[in-house]
Amino acid sequence: MDATPGRGMAGLAARLLALLLLAGCAQEMTAAQVELFQPPIVATAAPARPLRGSFSLENNTTRVGLAPMRPLVPAYAGPGRLLASWNPHPSGVAGRPVFVVMHGGHGLVPGNFATALWLRRDLGASVLVLDSFWSRGIEENWLERTRYGANMRVLDAIAAARWLRDTQGTDPRGTFLVGDSQGGWTALRLFTDEPFLEGARAGLFRGGIALYPVCRSSGTAFSPRLGPYSGPVIVFTGGRDTATPPDQCPRETFARAAAWTHYPDQTHGWDTANRGAHSPAVDGECGRAMNSYNQFAVCRSDATTADMRRRIAEFVAARRAGQ
Repeated sequence: MDATPGRGMAGLAARLLALLLLAGCAQEMTAAQVELFQPPIVATAAPARPLRGSFSLENNTTRVGLAPMRPLVPAYAGPGRLLASWNPHPSGVAGRPVFVVMHGGHGLVPGNFATALWLRRDLGASVLVLDSFWSRGIEENWLERTRYGANMRVLDAIAAARWLRDTQGTDPRGTFLVGDSQGGWTALRLFTDEPFLEGARAGLFRGGIALYPVCRSSGTAFSPRLGPYSGPVIVFTGGRDTATPPDQCPRETFARAAAWTHYPDQTHGWDTANRGAHSPAVDGECGRAMNSYNQFAVCRSDATTADMRRRIAEFVAARRAGQ
């Protein structure tokens, strides 16, 4: 799989970036901006062993009863389909919550599939695990503030929710976005009260869930504004998180959310599936991320994961009850 997609579009991207910089912090996303934040889809198959061969995709999908990654979701703009694992509840989607699971800057990893399994098992949900990177020929976005960041990811989330509503018959009133790290950044961005985002999101999502999110929000094209929020979003952060430390953004970024839970003793990724989605996680085990720029600690905590999931379940139940 080509690791450098869109190289032939470098001139176009440069011109579009110039437009963005001239426009400043625009409240509407223009056609040129949408084009910039929709890199071409170049792949129709997921890697068998993603992220430098660190895990087996089959072990984290078909082996645990999740659908394989397939090109399902039409891109927000332009040709091609994003890879996704769509797992409708066996009893159908009617009357049940629906979740779009969005990965972080590492791309999809076992923790995302473990989250999908929990949502399906304990919340009786239908779950779409969405890819933003493999489809575009990359596996990671460690540099974060690139065209593969929050603005691209919100367009992918919107595209996924449209596909779910229009082809799978899901109910937007029970559809939630849950993302970790850069995926959590996406949740915060999606619910920010900008006219373009509000219009594009309308009739698609009931709420957002941000797990240890990136929260850089300088108001530039690659570090866009976060909050205030025009829809319910909840946030979870860790006090020992050196990958996405909560103090990297103003306190009101989290304080304006519907709920913010801070775990002072937790690192980034406390819900990591450190033995894969197919095996129980090892509580208390710490490792290091493969990020070449910041090899931050990732320590599993069963207690924190359980508390976070309880709060997510309560949030979802309250939103579906109309609160």
